[in-house]
This record gives sequence, C-alpha cells and structure tokens, in this order.
Amino acid sequence: MRKKLLRQGAPRFPVRRWWETDHLCEIEQIYFDAIRTSPSVLDVGAGDLRIMGKLKRAGYAGEYHTQDVGTEGAYTYRDLDEIRRPYGAILCLDVIEHLALREGLTLIRKMISLLQGGGVLVLQTPNAGYIPDPRSWDMTHVQTYNPGDLWAFLTCEGLDTTAYRVVLRDPNPGPIVSTRMAITAYVKRRVLGCDYANNIAVIARKALGPASGL
Repeated sequence: MRKKLLRQGAPRFPVRRWWETDHLCEIEQIYFDAIRTSPSVLDVGAGDLRIMGKLKRAGYAGEYHTQDVGTEGAYTYRDLDEIRRPYGAILCLDVIEHLALREGLTLIRKMISLLQGGGVLVLQTPNAGYIPDPRSWDMTHVQTYNPGDLWAFLTCEGLDTTAYRVVLRDPNPGPIVSTRMAITAYVKRRVLGCDYANNIAVIARKALGPASGL
C-alpha cells in the first residue's frame, strides 16, 4: 500500500523555517496550532523540556506529560509501556532518527495507539534527502526518513497526514545571506537532485472514534 501511494504520487511538501528563539519559530507555530485545543499532550523524548516551555508560554493550557529515558529533566514517564491512558496529542521531536528502522516504526505505531480518536501526532526528524555539512553529522543518528516515505507510512496507518520540509534559517536574513542560500538551494535541488531542507515535520491526525481503551 505504501509503495502504491508513492507510485500514485506524493503531495508537495511545503517548506517552513526553524530558527533559534525562546518563542515559537515558524514550524513550531504549526506544532502549536495542531495541539492547542487538545485536552492533553504527551511529549515523547522530552529532553530538556524546552518545547514544553515554549508551548505553555504560547498559551497551551491543557495537561502536559513527558517521557524520556534520559536525566535532563523530571519526566512523567520513563517508558511508554508505563502509560495506561490515551492522549489528545503526542509530540515526538528529533527522536526516531536515533532508533533502527524497525524500532522507529514500532515506536510510531505505539504512539498512534496512545492517541485518542481525533488526536494528533507531531513528528520531527532529519530529512534523508538533505546534503549536510560532513562536520555536522550526529554519530547517534542511525536512521533517516524522507518526506514521501514517512507521509505514505502514516497515511497507510490510517492517519490524515500533512508533511513539511524544514529549513534552518533566520527569520530575517540579509540580502547577501539570502542570495547565498538561494544559490545553495538551487544547486542542491536542481543540479544534484537532493534537498536543501534539513528536517521533516509531520502532522498526522487519527480518525475520529471512541478513545482507545487503555
């Protein structure tokens, strides 16, 4: 089914920007809009809890729970197997690239099972089509995904899926920087057949229905 979807042609994946800020950047605003009316959020791989702070400062007032195996913060859960309830939204940012493919897809399916009917899954991960600076490669990354495959996989899992390509770019670059980035993007996309967008972001919504009986 996934390959059939891809043969039929994946939709265009628009580009959105990420930049370092204590507030919401462009792609994070999309995340916020996706979860803002959810009664509860589970943040998987919550890390330093920075995105939690951003979303709460932006106005998210629902229940916010966290999961991580690390020690950077105090988390609600250490393991997803501890969870016995569904959530209205689940965030999983920059996690699945640290897992082998089978483990990553198993994690995604587990998160889908924890969503309420109508709930939304927000994923962010590096873009396999991007050509990185060799010096920037993270040795803990063991799997990459491309937008089409991830979109098709989630669609086949029954979710209404929208994917974005995310560039790391200041909100107001000057004319010289803008010109350099435009040339780089053209060469990567048109000449090399690769991508200039660093990451993938996916908003995937579960069909309405009774909440999972967790």
